[in-house]
Amino acid sequence: MKTKLILLLIIFTLCAQAEPLKFGIASIVSPEASLNLYTDMNNYLADKLGEEITPIIKRDYDEMNRMIQENDVDFASVCTGAIPYLNKDKVRVLAVPEINGKHSYKSLIITNKKYGIKTIKDLKGRTFAFTDRLSNSGTLYPTYMIITDFGTAPDRVFKKIFYTKSHDKSIYLVNKGVIQAAAVDSLIFEIIKKEHPEEVENITVIHSSPEIISPPFVASSSLSREKFDVLKNALLNMDKNEKGRRILKGLNIDRFVPADISDFDSIIKMKALVEKYNSENNTK
Repeated sequence: MKTKLILLLIIFTLCAQAEPLKFGIASIVSPEASLNLYTDMNNYLADKLGEEITPIIKRDYDEMNRMIQENDVDFASVCTGAIPYLNKDKVRVLAVPEINGKHSYKSLIITNKKYGIKTIKDLKGRTFAFTDRLSNSGTLYPTYMIITDFGTAPDRVFKKIFYTKSHDKSIYLVNKGVIQAAAVDSLIFEIIKKEHPEEVENITVIHSSPEIISPPFVASSSLSREKFDVLKNALLNMDKNEKGRRILKGLNIDRFVPADISDFDSIIKMKALVEKYNSENNTK
């Protein structure tokens, strides 16, 4: 009987160890594009850790945050604006990407040229696209900006607000003139402008935010310290080998650099100011 119990315990342990790690991907572009972009990285990290990793893509940032905090994913790429909504005790920053020599980006306010929108003040009464409600460049920063510039909430400034769920979709809709203006991630905008200039040919940028720290890779509390260190080391050294550099090039990333949760304090303060305004003015 004792031998059987030991055998069952060994089998249970082996099964538990065989369960693959889960890599959460919060899609800042369309989910299809995200899967194509991150497949090679997923396999690269799996090789470095010596175990299987399963990618899980979510279009909704809030859903990915929930999965991180409930340990439904072991590590994830998230948008910068998702960080203020995560419990600091349940998330650790692995690294952030450096692109074109900077580990930061901007929120851009873009408009279709045919509407004659030249300044932020010209946005009043227009249709406007945010991306995800937790996106910094696509929602948090532009909301903060509108409150600062107009002294009121976006829904009292814009004629109609849309949530597109991805930056590439917002860019597409503005370029086509379906929506008059939008807030988007400068990294995505510049990539599209470089690779498909016709997809931004009708767009003008009327505002750029200050530099914002790049969207991070984070680990949930379910990831052991040992695996955290291996994963962090794998990310930080991707640019030091040929295979890693090839994958990074496909993602338009120079390399990964260290970061800490405290690097996101300005985003956390911005969220607090927006929430304070909403609370005092009974708006969302």
